[in-house]
Amino acid sequence: MIQLKGEEKLSLEQIFNLIGKINAIIYARVSTADQAKKGYSIESQIEMCKQRALSKFGFKENELVVVIEDGRMGDDPNRPGLNYVLYLLEKGIGKKLIMLHPDRFTRDNTLQGVISRRIWSMGIDIEFIEFEVDPDNPESMLMYNIQGSIAQYNKAKILANSRRGRVQKARKGELPSFKRLYGYKYDKKIQLLEINDEEAMVYIDMVDMLLNQDMSCNQIAQELSRKGIPAPNGDIWYQTTVTRILRNESYTGNYYYGKSKVVQKDGEKKQVPQPREEWIKIAIPPLIDEETFLLIQKKIDALNKAKGRKSKSYLLKGIVKCGRCGASAGSGITSKVKSGVYKYYSCRNKSAKGYIVGTGKKAKKCEGVNWRVDIVDEIVWKWLLDKINNPETVIKEITKELSDTHKLSSLEKQKDEIQKKLIELEKEETNYAILFGKGKITEKQFDDLTNPIKKQTESLQYELNIIKSNLITLKGEYNETELIKKNIKKFQEVIKGNLEMKDKRTIVQMFVERVILNEDFTIEIITKWGSNESNPNQYGQEYGQVEKNAYSHKKQNNVQAYGG
Repeated sequence: MIQLKGEEKLSLEQIFNLIGKINAIIYARVSTADQAKKGYSIESQIEMCKQRALSKFGFKENELVVVIEDGRMGDDPNRPGLNYVLYLLEKGIGKKLIMLHPDRFTRDNTLQGVISRRIWSMGIDIEFIEFEVDPDNPESMLMYNIQGSIAQYNKAKILANSRRGRVQKARKGELPSFKRLYGYKYDKKIQLLEINDEEAMVYIDMVDMLLNQDMSCNQIAQELSRKGIPAPNGDIWYQTTVTRILRNESYTGNYYYGKSKVVQKDGEKKQVPQPREEWIKIAIPPLIDEETFLLIQKKIDALNKAKGRKSKSYLLKGIVKCGRCGASAGSGITSKVKSGVYKYYSCRNKSAKGYIVGTGKKAKKCEGVNWRVDIVDEIVWKWLLDKINNPETVIKEITKELSDTHKLSSLEKQKDEIQKKLIELEKEETNYAILFGKGKITEKQFDDLTNPIKKQTESLQYELNIIKSNLITLKGEYNETELIKKNIKKFQEVIKGNLEMKDKRTIVQMFVERVILNEDFTIEIITKWGSNESNPNQYGQEYGQVEKNAYSHKKQNNVQAYGG
């Protein structure tokens, strides 16, 4: 049984090999609230769905694929796990979709109808463990739609009542909820916030170190850790922790409720700041006056201005990863040498400024080299230029080991399915436009629902072009390979010009899924079509080895050329 969680996905070759071998996809989803209130653990959902597949349908365990969606809300229209389930079903993986209950599917009745019809139109059955539904039975569909409407109503009602209750409590000067606030403790019996004397003294010392001892937030974090003062959440004082505490207005005695609210944006829950006039002020015991608070803000602003802003002129923003620990990497580390100033990609886990309580020593979650921005960017950009100027290499990569008759037939089927899917997506977007026109959904809901469709359409169109070119190559019609060149001709024209960094970044992100920077200076380039440019004789390692050699040579002359 194959289990996929988070960003785990099957390669294109794996998908081709699994066609006809997988009978069912199990979809398991849990949010924090579900697990706490209902006990819907991922493990229990998988086990119940697996037993249904084995006992009712006679499937074998190796004929199942499990897609796990952890921590996503049921009314989120852009869940990565659910989208990937639909993608696999469209690729011919599975005859049935099995899940615990329709509310694991979605808690939005409109979305439930759209996605259900989309799956049934593929000829795929939906099997719920705790609910029976027959798409060909009017009474069954009526009950299915009713439960969807009830689930949507109940959730909206609960959220509205909860928020109303919290707001009313805040307006009476009471704390409707309370998160950890350093320097204070919450007495649950009397439901009041009281000063934590020990932490309050530490806060006053932090203010003194900043204003009177001319220490930065980073230096304060190091000093607190050296003195052995316990950190708010663990055994490490971070610069960001100190900054966040000193930026908090609550220490003036004005605690504000409703400064932000949780919304779903691009498939993720995010805190969105609210207008100050909508905040509700709740009085708490003050530690400093407002004049001191303003002095603190001015001092931190001055320190940040002195450091300057981090450069955004790097190519791989958002797609570069550390090969040591898998965390994101970003540009910001610099090094001054005789020949100038070099910028580096550095692992976020490495560059976080934190200090171990009791020692004052820097805490490192990830240790090792940094990677020169200019060299890495040049490597990836050269690689991309080569791909765009020589599109036949892309065809060879994708058609490698796919030349037998069975795989040729699979590609033909894939082409037809993608073309049908593009037509369905166009109709689906039109349906949302009709719902918006009738006032059934808001403009925000329309954008949330149609943006994923547009992204999927763009991805499918690119995949369709690749598959068509693959078919041409597999059939031996090499004289028609100009088709793929025409598809990327616009990129060939664009890259001839003098592009700005943001334009280069956009082009890279259309072809590249992620770039992994390794400790040995080799570079792995993971493409959108699933190839991995990291093995010997491939571009990632060839370029990387050249630059590594250059680094070794230059380092002998006391010049940092690659790793920092």
